[in-house]
Parts: sequence; C-alpha cells; structure tokens
Amino acid sequence: MPIVGWKGERARLVPPDRALHLENALTWLNDPEITAALKLNLGVSRRQEELFFDRIENRRENDFTWAILDATERHIGFIGLHEINWRHRWAVGGLVIGDRSAWGRGYATDAVRIRTRFAFGELGLHRIEGHTMNPAMKRVYEKCGYRHEGLARRKFWRDGRWHDADLYAILDEDWFAARVDQS
Repeated sequence: MPIVGWKGERARLVPPDRALHLENALTWLNDPEITAALKLNLGVSRRQEELFFDRIENRRENDFTWAILDATERHIGFIGLHEINWRHRWAVGGLVIGDRSAWGRGYATDAVRIRTRFAFGELGLHRIEGHTMNPAMKRVYEKCGYRHEGLARRKFWRDGRWHDADLYAILDEDWFAARVDQS
C-alpha cells in the first residue's frame, strides 16, 4: 500500500525510504549538471548518503525532508524544511529535482506549495526562507508567493568564480492572505 503523504496538484511528498530513494540520490548528487546550483555540489559517497538517510530517518525536530513523487509514483526529487528555529518560528527551505525529465514541468512549484502549506498550516511556522542562484528556482519562488528580499553577493564559488545568490522568503500572513483572496 503506497504512502499517501502530502498531496498537491502534480506532486506528492512522502517520507524518504532508503530502499526506494537512496540510489536516485546517489546518482543525482554526483551529477554536476543537477548539483550546479546546490550548496553542496562536490558529489557524495555511498557512505555519506547512507549517513544522510540515517539522519533523516531518525528525524530531528528541527529538520523535515521528503521525497517528491509524481502521479505515477516515480521518485523525482527531494524537498525539505531545515534549520527550524522554533523560538522564532522560521525555517530554511531546500529542494532538488533530480530527475531531468521532470524539469520545467511544474513539479518544483507544486512541491514548494505543498511544503509551504505544511509549514504554516501544520507546524505553525511564521517564515520560510531560501536562497538560489538558479533562474528556474527564482521563478518557482515567485509563483509560490515568496518575495525577493535581496542579494547575497558572491555567496557561492563555482566554475572558478563567485556567484551571487538571490534571497527569497514568505511569511505566514502573506500565505494565509493569499488563501483568503483565492476564496
């Protein structure tokens, strides 16, 4: 019986399962094209990825990670809420769509919307923030109601030069107001 997880229009977020998702993670995180815009882009060993799965399977209370599935149950990526600060009620978002055939098809946007709904509706968070140097991810944030808050100059070293990162965030009040406007 498949795990239902958190559903959106196109994607579903489910708990990561080592038996189902580890091999994809290894493939994706060792592909320079896929990791080009990620914070960690130097590749991972099997042991490093197994340790990651150990950590997320024994979830700490300040970190949530999900596997992203499409409508056919195909594993296409991972998404998370990280570094949750419960006192100030904020988290940092992370996302990777590793299956290249899923790029540009709306899965990232749907997954971010699902994660945002969970963060505000279930966890009671106040703010989710993220940074990116990926133009496609900027569009995802903007479609999901995140606001551009600034630029972190020369934040990432890639391909022999520094790259800026755009900073985005959404507040619970913005998200809830958008829900009322849609009714």
